[in-house]
Amino acid sequence: MWFRGRTVLAFMVLTAIATGSIVYMVMSFPGLMSSSSEPRVSSPIVSGEQGFTQNEFNKLNRAFEFIRKQYYIDTKRSTLIDGAIQGMVESLDDPYSIYKTEAEAEAFTDVLQGAFTGIGAELTSENGAIVVQSAIRSSPADRAGLLSGDELLSVNGQSLLGLSLVDAATLIRGPKGTKAKLKVRRDGVSEPIDLELVRDRIDLETVHSERTDDGIGYIAINQFTFDTAEQVSIELKALEKLGIHALVIDVRDNPGGIVQSVEAVAELFIVKGKPIMQVAHRSGKTVIETADKGIAIAKPYPIIVLMNQGSASAAEILAGALKQSAGAILIGETTYGKGTVQVSNNEDLGDGSIIKLTVSKWLLPDGTWVNKIGIAPDIVVAQPEYFLASQLPRDKVLKYDTTGDAVRNLQLILAGVGFPADRQDGYFSIGTRIALKKFQNEQVLPESGEVTRDTAQRLEEMLYAVIHNPLKDEQLQVAYEQARALINE
Repeated sequence: MWFRGRTVLAFMVLTAIATGSIVYMVMSFPGLMSSSSEPRVSSPIVSGEQGFTQNEFNKLNRAFEFIRKQYYIDTKRSTLIDGAIQGMVESLDDPYSIYKTEAEAEAFTDVLQGAFTGIGAELTSENGAIVVQSAIRSSPADRAGLLSGDELLSVNGQSLLGLSLVDAATLIRGPKGTKAKLKVRRDGVSEPIDLELVRDRIDLETVHSERTDDGIGYIAINQFTFDTAEQVSIELKALEKLGIHALVIDVRDNPGGIVQSVEAVAELFIVKGKPIMQVAHRSGKTVIETADKGIAIAKPYPIIVLMNQGSASAAEILAGALKQSAGAILIGETTYGKGTVQVSNNEDLGDGSIIKLTVSKWLLPDGTWVNKIGIAPDIVVAQPEYFLASQLPRDKVLKYDTTGDAVRNLQLILAGVGFPADRQDGYFSIGTRIALKKFQNEQVLPESGEVTRDTAQRLEEMLYAVIHNPLKDEQLQVAYEQARALINE
């Protein structure tokens, strides 16, 4: 969200990055995406377990011909084929298994390479609702205030209720510079929130590092794409060359990504041979994935992992592996809880379309499955309440003696920018007006005591700066305090 110190490839980016945080595996399974560039040959239809039986094929063909010839509007063959495949995938009732057309698959490739155009929000489907998992830092979704758990009701007046992730993302996406007006339902807020986002190109900074004056290293990992491990390695070597006494690894709002990438990152910190995770297959077989290329001896400094509700999938793999196999301390909030693995067959459908399919479960090194549960931190730290603030309305003026969630949101923002009102219950009191007029006076705005468009814009700009100030990031500051305590032990 835009009101956070650090707010968020997993997979579908049709506008938002749809389908939530996935663990995506590049594998060489028959019929699945291969890491090899060797061309594949399509297989003919055969009977038995290798494909449709003749009766099954005849049934599908009859249905196809009946619809194509008798439906009252001419329908493209490709539309029917796409619909048939999508129907099979949707019948699995799995939010992470999805069929994507060629255009959608191209967007997916852009995501894995670290750049795309859209709003920059991780989405998933929950009981027919389109739900935000997290927002990418500095993205339109982040600046507009989208939060993990927000339900998207509509975009530009078109309802998203009951739509698949693919269809919802298609409605949300659009050219750079165009607007996406979202209606959002948020827990704890009685009325839907209206947010206006301007679509933009999202160039993802997957890794960022810093070093404090007293020698604490900091590495933020925003997602796990193809080159994330190499970037982490470069940043880690640079920090260690400067000299560090402790390391904070930040995976807050990291939605996941490629499993090989997170394994490679884990091997930078875990001693060779120790477990990173377990993978349980449908056959009942469970494979322990170990740090085959791990380090020779344990790191000489303590490791702390920062995480929150937007940390999912591969981010959870890393947090769990570092805790159980490298003795890391986890700080922040309980993670999202996604414990499944997906693969894709983008070379086998013949036209560039792909199916992303859940094929296995991943478990922590000790065998714990975190799906829908998440990983609890060792030290629980929540951000200040104003981190939950969102955009102020532009279609109405907030003023004295009004009530509602928009007023409470205003009061949270005033507190965040250093002008707290006398209350935060959603009633526009005299104290709220006084606090607002003080803010307007300092910012050389008309001292109306009302939230006009200019006042709303300035409040949001200031809170955005506050939230992105590391000194205001309580989770980060607690991590640094814990690091210093461990150094001094």
